[in-house]
Formats: sequence, C-alpha cells, structure tokens
Amino acid sequence: MARTRVVIDTDPGVDDAIAILVALASPELDVVALTTVAGNVDLERTTRNARRLVELSGRSDVVVAAGCAAPLAGVAVHASEVHGNDGLGDLEWDEPSVPLAKEHAVEVLRSLIEEEPLTIVAIGPLTNLALLLELYPDVERRVERVVIMGGASFEGNVTPAAEFNIWFDPEAAERVFAAAWPITLMPLDLTHQAMFNDADLAYLRELGSDVGRRCAAMLEPYAAHHDQWYGQRDIIMHDATAVYELIEPGAITTQAVSVTVETGGQYSRGATWINRRRSQVDGRVRVGLSLDNELFVARLRERLATYPTP
Repeated sequence: MARTRVVIDTDPGVDDAIAILVALASPELDVVALTTVAGNVDLERTTRNARRLVELSGRSDVVVAAGCAAPLAGVAVHASEVHGNDGLGDLEWDEPSVPLAKEHAVEVLRSLIEEEPLTIVAIGPLTNLALLLELYPDVERRVERVVIMGGASFEGNVTPAAEFNIWFDPEAAERVFAAAWPITLMPLDLTHQAMFNDADLAYLRELGSDVGRRCAAMLEPYAAHHDQWYGQRDIIMHDATAVYELIEPGAITTQAVSVTVETGGQYSRGATWINRRRSQVDGRVRVGLSLDNELFVARLRERLATYPTP
C-alpha cells in the first residue's frame, strides 16, 4: 500500500499533539516534517512543543521547522487559557534534543513539494501556507491535497461567528481557500462529533507507555476546560479529524462546497461562509459533514496503543 507523504502544519496545542502522535503512529502516512506557526501559544512554544512530540514519539527522522510568528494583519491573540501556558497542559518536560531546521518552515515546505507528491495537514492558523503561496505561487498546483481543521458553519468557538484557526489569521485563510489546490475542510460542525471521554483517558493511562501517560495528562486539563465551557468533560478532538480523514478514507462523509472567509466585520471577522448549493458539486473544496465517533475513537486508541512501554 502506498503511503501518503505528509507535512503537518501546526500550533501545538493539546488536540494538535494527539493528532500528531496518531499520525506518527499510522503506517498509512509518511510524515516527513512538522512546520510550526503561532496560534494556540506563541511560535517559540509551538516549536518547542513540536520538538517535544517528535522526541516523545521516537521519530527523530521527522524535520521540525519554525514558521510565522504573527498573523498577516493585526496582533496575535493566543489560547493559553485552553491549552495551558506552554500549550501542552503545563506538564514537566525535559528540554528536547530534537534539532530545529535552519530553514524557515515555508522554505522547507517548498523544498518538500518540489521533491515528491505531498499532502499538507493544516491544523493551526494558515499563515505559513499563505506566505508559501505569496512567495511561490506555482506550488498550489503541485500539492496533492490540503486537509484543514478550521472554520464553522453554525457557531464559532472564539466568537459566535468564528473558529480559532481561521479567526487568528483570516487574511491568510482567505488566500489559502482562493488557491487552486484541492482542499478538505474539517469545521467545528464536524469536529464536535469527534470526542474522547473519561473512559478514553483511563485507557490511555493504562497503556503503560510514556505516550499514553503524556496524552492522558495533557487531556485532563483540556477536559476540565470543556467542563467549564460546555458543561461536560467530553473532549472535542478537533485536529485529529484531519488525520483521521487520511488514515480512514471515506470514514468522514464530505460534500463539495466553496468557502469564503470574512476578513472585515465588527462581529463576523474570521467567519467561514460555506456555500453548499448544488452549483458547487464540481468544486475543489470539500467539507466534512459527519463521522461515527465510536469508530473514530477506536482508531485513535489503536494507534496510540502502538507506542512502546518501558
């Protein structure tokens, strides 16, 4: 079976961390790099977290490259109240020994696109991808696919209109959705169907592996935040849906659409307007509609269980 060659563009982030660890444990994927961007926390922290996760997974072959530290316009506003001051639940970590690439993330992306077919899994703000398009406009037709976690049709999670990844840098998102590459979008309407619960945290602890313990420990304060915000501890696994789309083709029901991003508006900045009319049936953008959470959780459990115990 041919493996999908992947770069994960990310701002880890607790749910990013789970998505990354699942991807690195999935034989369907050849994860060649993590490129980091400011978002959930600042760039220094997201980059350190990417290095931590690569080291935790034992995948020293994966390149880590730092990207954009601020959105294209405006001021960065992070989400440390959700993910902890360090972005990964404020656990104790040894300083990672995994090296950082000397090149900017955009240059790493360009080089990897030129080498072989590449899929980009974008689970943070889209600043790096927008800069890539600006500097190298020919790459959009050379990327096999872009799978994005972001946006919402019905309700945002930062404002009533906007989801965090798009809201953080709507100008970047506007450029990315306007490009010619094929896109599959996992909005909040889909990700709110993908959840871990306390039984899953217990399962991760009982695995006995460093990865299992770390995942459970990271997710515990995340569950507490969900309890405070939504009134229940079920943990929405936003970013893992983008990885699940690649490792279980067809498990997420999708629909052809077009997407417009609101870059102005006092109340609607960062909103994604998703056109689901039949006129979009031949469009290059697809949006996730539904998934079976039982199957989703089973696959994530299976992959996280493959990490070795001491």
